[in-house]
Amino acid sequence: MATLLQCKNISKTYQDGDRQVQVLRDVSFNINRAEQVAIVGASGSGKSTLLHILGALDKPSEGKVIFDNQDIFNFSEKQQAQFRNKRLGFVYQQHHLLPEFTALENVAMPCLIARMSKAQAYQKAKALLDKVGLAERLEHKPAALSGGERQRVAIARALVMEPQLVLADEPTGNLDDAAGEGIYKLLVSLKESLSTSFVVVTHDRSLAAKLDRTLSLKNGQLSQDNVIKNNNPVRSL
Repeated sequence: MATLLQCKNISKTYQDGDRQVQVLRDVSFNINRAEQVAIVGASGSGKSTLLHILGALDKPSEGKVIFDNQDIFNFSEKQQAQFRNKRLGFVYQQHHLLPEFTALENVAMPCLIARMSKAQAYQKAKALLDKVGLAERLEHKPAALSGGERQRVAIARALVMEPQLVLADEPTGNLDDAAGEGIYKLLVSLKESLSTSFVVVTHDRSLAAKLDRTLSLKNGQLSQDNVIKNNNPVRSL
Protein backbone atom coordinates (compact mmCIF):
# COMPACT_ATOMS: atom_id res chain seq x y z
CA MET A 1 0.00 0.00 0.00
CA ALA A 2 1.38 3.42 -0.97
CA THR A 3 2.51 5.77 1.78
CA LEU A 4 0.80 9.17 1.98
CA LEU A 5 2.36 10.67 5.13
CA GLN A 6 5.53 10.00 7.08
CA CYS A 7 5.93 11.31 10.61
CA LYS A 8 9.67 11.18 11.33
CA ASN A 9 11.13 11.52 14.85
CA ILE A 10 8.69 14.23 15.94
CA SER A 11 9.34 15.88 19.30
CA LYS A 12 7.57 18.91 20.75
CA THR A 13 8.65 20.96 23.76
CA TYR A 14 6.83 23.96 25.23
CA GLN A 15 8.24 26.61 27.54
CA ASP A 16 6.18 26.86 30.75
CA GLY A 17 7.67 29.68 32.80
CA ASP A 18 11.13 28.57 33.89
CA ARG A 19 10.69 24.96 32.84
CA GLN A 20 10.39 23.06 29.60
CA VAL A 21 7.57 20.58 29.08
CA GLN A 22 8.14 17.87 26.49
CA VAL A 23 4.78 16.81 25.01
CA LEU A 24 6.00 14.52 22.23
CA ARG A 25 9.16 12.39 22.21
CA ASP A 26 10.63 10.97 19.01
CA VAL A 27 7.32 9.88 17.43
CA SER A 28 7.55 8.08 14.08
CA PHE A 29 4.91 6.33 11.95
CA ASN A 30 3.47 6.23 8.43
CA ILE A 31 -0.07 6.72 7.11
CA ASN A 32 -1.00 4.88 3.93
CA ARG A 33 -3.36 6.07 1.24
CA ALA A 34 -7.02 5.21 1.95
CA GLU A 35 -6.14 4.07 5.49
CA GLN A 36 -8.06 4.89 8.68
CA VAL A 37 -5.81 5.22 11.73
CA ALA A 38 -6.88 5.93 15.31
CA ILE A 39 -4.62 7.65 17.84
CA VAL A 40 -5.60 6.86 21.43
CA GLY A 41 -4.19 7.79 24.82
CA ALA A 42 -5.00 9.49 28.09
CA SER A 43 -5.62 13.22 28.34
CA GLY A 44 -2.28 15.03 28.15
CA SER A 45 -0.55 12.22 26.27
CA GLY A 46 0.09 14.47 23.24
CA LYS A 47 -2.65 13.28 20.85
CA SER A 48 -4.06 16.67 19.88
CA THR A 49 -0.58 18.22 19.68
CA LEU A 50 0.45 15.48 17.27
CA LEU A 51 -2.68 16.04 15.17
CA HIS A 52 -1.96 19.79 14.99
CA ILE A 53 1.60 19.09 13.83
CA LEU A 54 0.36 16.69 11.13
CA GLY A 55 -1.93 19.48 9.91
CA ALA A 56 0.81 22.16 9.97
CA LEU A 57 -1.14 24.04 12.65
CA ASP A 58 1.81 23.69 15.02
CA LYS A 59 5.51 23.19 14.36
CA PRO A 60 7.59 20.41 15.93
CA SER A 61 10.67 21.19 17.99
CA GLU A 62 12.42 18.37 16.14
CA GLY A 63 11.56 16.00 13.31
CA LYS A 64 9.79 16.11 9.96
CA VAL A 65 6.35 15.50 8.47
CA ILE A 66 6.61 14.30 4.87
CA PHE A 67 3.33 14.49 2.94
CA ASP A 68 3.33 13.00 -0.54
CA ASN A 69 7.15 13.28 -0.61
CA GLN A 70 7.19 16.93 0.52
CA ASP A 71 8.36 18.28 3.89
CA ILE A 72 5.40 20.43 4.96
CA PHE A 73 7.58 22.57 7.23
CA ASN A 74 9.65 23.70 4.28
CA PHE A 75 6.53 25.41 2.92
CA SER A 76 6.02 29.14 3.30
CA GLU A 77 3.04 30.30 5.41
CA LYS A 78 1.06 30.87 2.22
CA GLN A 79 1.95 27.41 0.92
CA GLN A 80 0.95 25.85 4.26
CA ALA A 81 -2.41 27.63 4.11
CA GLN A 82 -2.96 26.31 0.59
CA PHE A 83 -1.88 22.84 1.72
CA ARG A 84 -4.44 22.85 4.54
CA ASN A 85 -7.20 24.15 2.26
CA LYS A 86 -6.67 21.82 -0.69
CA ARG A 87 -5.08 18.64 0.64
CA LEU A 88 -6.31 18.32 4.24
CA GLY A 89 -9.68 18.26 5.93
CA PHE A 90 -10.30 18.93 9.64
CA VAL A 91 -13.08 17.64 11.91
CA TYR A 92 -13.31 18.58 15.59
CA GLN A 93 -15.34 17.44 18.61
CA GLN A 94 -16.97 20.85 18.54
CA HIS A 95 -18.13 21.01 14.94
CA HIS A 96 -17.22 24.73 14.55
CA LEU A 97 -19.97 25.37 12.02
CA LEU A 98 -20.79 29.02 11.39
CA PRO A 99 -24.19 29.50 13.07
CA GLU A 100 -25.44 32.23 10.74
CA PHE A 101 -24.98 30.07 7.64
CA THR A 102 -26.96 27.08 6.34
CA ALA A 103 -25.55 23.58 6.05
CA LEU A 104 -25.03 24.17 2.33
CA GLU A 105 -23.19 27.45 2.92
CA ASN A 106 -21.01 25.95 5.66
CA VAL A 107 -19.92 23.07 3.45
CA ALA A 108 -19.28 25.33 0.45
CA MET A 109 -17.05 27.70 2.48
CA PRO A 110 -13.66 25.98 1.81
CA CYS A 111 -14.42 26.05 -1.93
CA LEU A 112 -15.23 29.75 -1.83
CA ILE A 113 -12.04 30.42 0.14
CA ALA A 114 -10.18 28.62 -2.67
CA ARG A 115 -11.81 31.09 -5.11
CA MET A 116 -14.06 28.52 -6.73
CA SER A 117 -17.16 29.94 -8.38
CA LYS A 118 -20.27 30.03 -6.18
CA ALA A 119 -22.15 27.76 -8.57
CA GLN A 120 -19.42 25.13 -8.55
CA ALA A 121 -18.91 25.42 -4.78
CA TYR A 122 -22.61 24.89 -4.11
CA GLN A 123 -22.74 21.98 -6.56
CA LYS A 124 -19.89 20.22 -4.74
CA ALA A 125 -21.42 21.00 -1.33
CA LYS A 126 -24.80 19.58 -2.37
CA ALA A 127 -23.16 16.39 -3.62
CA LEU A 128 -21.32 15.88 -0.30
CA LEU A 129 -24.39 16.64 1.81
CA ASP A 130 -26.30 14.09 -0.23
CA LYS A 131 -23.49 11.56 0.31
CA VAL A 132 -23.66 12.05 4.11
CA GLY A 133 -27.45 11.70 4.11
CA LEU A 134 -28.45 15.34 4.50
CA ALA A 135 -29.91 16.16 1.09
CA GLU A 136 -33.13 17.29 2.80
CA ARG A 137 -31.34 19.58 5.27
CA LEU A 138 -29.43 21.90 2.91
CA GLU A 139 -31.12 25.09 4.05
CA HIS A 140 -31.11 24.32 7.77
CA LYS A 141 -28.80 26.31 10.03
CA PRO A 142 -26.78 24.45 12.70
CA ALA A 143 -29.24 25.29 15.49
CA ALA A 144 -31.95 23.37 13.62
CA LEU A 145 -29.79 20.23 13.26
CA SER A 146 -29.16 17.41 15.73
CA GLY A 147 -25.67 16.79 17.11
CA GLY A 148 -25.13 13.90 14.71
CA GLU A 149 -26.36 15.96 11.77
CA ARG A 150 -24.05 18.86 12.67
CA GLN A 151 -21.10 16.48 12.81
CA ARG A 152 -22.04 15.06 9.39
CA VAL A 153 -22.11 18.60 8.01
CA ALA A 154 -18.64 19.14 9.52
CA ILE A 155 -17.39 15.95 7.84
CA ALA A 156 -18.88 17.04 4.51
CA ARG A 157 -17.12 20.40 4.89
CA ALA A 158 -13.83 18.59 5.60
CA LEU A 159 -14.23 16.53 2.42
CA VAL A 160 -15.59 19.10 -0.02
CA MET A 161 -12.15 19.99 -1.42
CA GLU A 162 -11.47 16.27 -1.95
CA PRO A 163 -8.48 16.17 0.44
CA GLN A 164 -6.11 13.26 0.57
CA LEU A 165 -6.16 13.23 4.37
CA VAL A 166 -8.77 14.12 7.00
CA LEU A 167 -7.63 14.84 10.58
CA ALA A 168 -10.41 14.28 13.12
CA ASP A 169 -10.14 15.24 16.81
CA GLU A 170 -12.73 13.37 18.94
CA PRO A 171 -15.36 13.35 16.14
CA THR A 172 -17.81 11.29 18.24
CA GLY A 173 -16.96 12.79 21.62
CA ASN A 174 -20.21 14.74 22.05
CA LEU A 175 -22.50 12.14 20.45
CA ASP A 176 -24.60 9.32 21.87
CA ASP A 177 -23.83 5.72 20.90
CA ALA A 178 -26.25 5.61 17.98
CA ALA A 179 -24.99 8.86 16.47
CA GLY A 180 -21.38 7.79 17.04
CA GLU A 181 -22.00 4.51 15.22
CA GLY A 182 -23.53 6.50 12.37
CA ILE A 183 -20.37 8.64 12.11
CA TYR A 184 -18.21 5.50 12.01
CA LYS A 185 -20.28 3.98 9.21
CA LEU A 186 -20.03 7.28 7.36
CA LEU A 187 -16.23 7.30 7.65
CA VAL A 188 -16.07 3.78 6.24
CA SER A 189 -18.32 4.62 3.30
CA LEU A 190 -16.35 7.77 2.51
CA LYS A 191 -13.05 5.91 2.66
CA GLU A 192 -14.41 3.35 0.20
CA SER A 193 -15.97 5.86 -2.19
CA LEU A 194 -13.34 8.64 -2.07
CA SER A 195 -10.14 6.74 -1.07
CA THR A 196 -9.53 9.35 1.64
CA SER A 197 -7.15 8.65 4.52
CA PHE A 198 -8.30 9.46 8.05
CA VAL A 199 -6.36 10.05 11.27
CA VAL A 200 -8.81 10.02 14.18
CA VAL A 201 -7.82 11.12 17.69
CA THR A 202 -10.30 9.54 20.09
CA HIS A 203 -10.96 8.36 23.63
CA ASP A 204 -13.58 6.00 22.17
CA ARG A 205 -11.83 2.62 22.18
CA SER A 206 -14.78 0.97 20.42
CA LEU A 207 -14.43 3.42 17.52
CA ALA A 208 -10.64 2.98 17.43
CA ALA A 209 -10.99 -0.83 17.29
CA LYS A 210 -13.12 -0.56 14.15
CA LEU A 211 -10.52 1.43 12.19
CA ASP A 212 -7.65 -0.11 10.22
CA ARG A 213 -4.98 0.56 12.82
CA THR A 214 -4.58 2.05 16.30
CA LEU A 215 -1.56 4.01 17.56
CA SER A 216 -1.39 4.43 21.33
CA LEU A 217 0.47 7.39 22.84
CA LYS A 218 1.61 7.38 26.45
CA ASN A 219 3.50 10.33 27.92
CA GLY A 220 4.20 11.58 24.42
CA GLN A 221 5.82 8.37 23.23
CA LEU A 222 4.78 5.77 20.69
CA SER A 223 6.34 2.33 20.92
CA GLN A 224 6.11 -0.78 18.79
CA ASP A 225 4.23 -2.54 21.57
CA ASN A 226 1.56 0.15 21.36
CA VAL A 227 0.83 -0.24 17.66
CA ILE A 228 -2.19 -2.42 16.99
CA LYS A 229 -3.58 -3.66 13.70
CA ASN A 230 -6.78 -5.69 13.49
CA ASN A 231 -6.64 -5.99 17.30
CA ASN A 232 -3.25 -7.74 17.16
CA PRO A 233 0.19 -6.29 17.97
CA VAL A 234 2.44 -5.82 14.96
CA ARG A 235 6.20 -5.79 14.95
CA SER A 236 6.97 -2.57 13.17
CA LEU A 237 5.75 0.95 12.63
